[in-house]
Amino acid sequence: MAHDRDDRSYEDFAVQYDEGSADNIYNTLLDRPAVQSKCPPLAGRRVLEAGCAGGGLTRWLADQGAARVVALDASPTLVARARERLGGRAEVRVHDLRRPLDFLGGASIDVVVSSLTLHYLEDWVPALAEFRRVLAPGGTVVLSTHHPLNDFEMSPSGDYFRVEEVRDEWPSFGPPTPVVRFFRRPLGRIVADVHAAGLSLRELYEPRADEARRDEFGGKFDKLSRRPWFLVLVLGHPGGPGEGRPPQTTG
Repeated sequence: MAHDRDDRSYEDFAVQYDEGSADNIYNTLLDRPAVQSKCPPLAGRRVLEAGCAGGGLTRWLADQGAARVVALDASPTLVARARERLGGRAEVRVHDLRRPLDFLGGASIDVVVSSLTLHYLEDWVPALAEFRRVLAPGGTVVLSTHHPLNDFEMSPSGDYFRVEEVRDEWPSFGPPTPVVRFFRRPLGRIVADVHAAGLSLRELYEPRADEARRDEFGGKFDKLSRRPWFLVLVLGHPGGPGEGRPPQTTG
């Protein structure tokens, strides 16, 4: 997670979030499998996870044999939980993604992973530019975010083309019901920000509920197999592997 230092909402329900996301189908059956499926082989690679929450995905990254895993989150409570969960298998630190990654050298990371984090930033370009700076030649960025079509239903302005703050209630992580703040943006702005940061879009993936896991999705299967909930982007340096052909669009 990345959020304002004066917005205590995540600290207020950090423990509930960590416990709830461990078995929440949106995380475990939709987002995490999608992000994992788009990661390149990680054995021997240097990995940065930007927005690690309590370390659930971080543990998977370490399990793939990565040579180094650096995990960041803005919530001190969640960072403490991730450190306990990882037991020294990753370098976990408190960091606000609106600030430079000045503890990492240029071209020092092979794979950047950011799951459901960037929509907490109003301006994506500085964070994406830092991902580009630390990314080694031939490296890959895999990030997931809210799908613009889904978020538009909560738009306070009704203007799809605006970047605007949205507040959403998450009753499953209460009581009391936490109110979460994030920013919605159009798909065109997402792609423009990627290019403005000096990165190239390799693939745009819209995950959907897997028919083979219908029983696990339960009553949410029909909704999550018919409408987009999350969006996964695979990025890299311009001219790197996979360049020279149109980006893939999959769902």
